[in-house]
Amino acid sequence: MVSAPRAASRQPPDPAMTTAKPHRRQKREIATSFLKGLDLLTLLARNSAGLTVPEIRQRLKFPRTSVLRMLGTLEQFGLIAQQENVWGTTERFHDWCNRDMYREIKERHHRALHALAGEVDELVELGLLEGRGVRYIDWVQAVHPITIDPLKSALYPLHRTATGKLLLSQRPDLCAGLTDRRLLAEIDEARRTGIAWNRRESDPNIIAVATWAGQPSAVTPVICVKWPFFRFTESKARKALAAIRRHLGSA
Repeated sequence: MVSAPRAASRQPPDPAMTTAKPHRRQKREIATSFLKGLDLLTLLARNSAGLTVPEIRQRLKFPRTSVLRMLGTLEQFGLIAQQENVWGTTERFHDWCNRDMYREIKERHHRALHALAGEVDELVELGLLEGRGVRYIDWVQAVHPITIDPLKSALYPLHRTATGKLLLSQRPDLCAGLTDRRLLAEIDEARRTGIAWNRRESDPNIIAVATWAGQPSAVTPVICVKWPFFRFTESKARKALAAIRRHLGSA
């Protein structure tokens, strides 16, 4: 039996335990390496002509190994790129900074999506990496008696979509906990080819293929074409991929 505590046993709170300053606790929790990365990204964003590694080191006073490691990470994410010996921010960086990023990307690609849907005569979607999931921000559906519902609103698991597998190919950190050898092989193939598949894995009625709408990176939009399995052929998939490259310049 559990009994209620007696009122007499209650003690007033210890002032020393209740007056801790939140800002001091927050300071202890700051990720200093992350702050250095933000310093580096800010520096490049404010120098539109770009900077060399020696120039970055001179301004930030970071060790060369740290600078190279951070540059590689930001490049992997698609926010910076190197041209000859000069590092600078990319167009994807400016998309990433935009307050209404989705609107800008939708406006840039919607006409091509519409043309693709008309050419391949199927559902075409535009997806982005968001956290640990895929968000589809635009789509165009071809007219058929039987159609596929577009993936709307919610985040979808990376490993269960063609779009997600392609995005995982640019995020080895998100692959660290994956153990399915078949999935890891698919992600590795997507990294090499720039193409990822979902062959009735997430839904037994759907086959999907995805490829980049630009240079591969974790912040590059992905174009995905989906077929009901009974309308799919390998020939249609090849034509769809060729159409995407023609309309969007995918790598």
